[in-house]
Amino acid sequence: MLSNVEERNAVLIEKMQRMYIVPENMYRNKSDLYSQFDANGLPTHDAAGKEISKSTAKKLQKELEKQKKLYDARYFN
Repeated sequence: MLSNVEERNAVLIEKMQRMYIVPENMYRNKSDLYSQFDANGLPTHDAAGKEISKSTAKKLQKELEKQKKLYDARYFN
């Protein structure tokens, strides 16, 4: 079992690693889940070629915006 300090360090390390993922490539690396993307790198179709629902697209957009903020924080914090 990890101590509180070890858990916080693990979370911090994971966050720092995510800071270097280019937002536009965040989903493109998941070709097992998505097959087509828009110009911003947001998935439009799943791996089977079926169009992604609006609710899923909205959730993915939120995650992408969060990643953009995290990515930009590398230089502006």
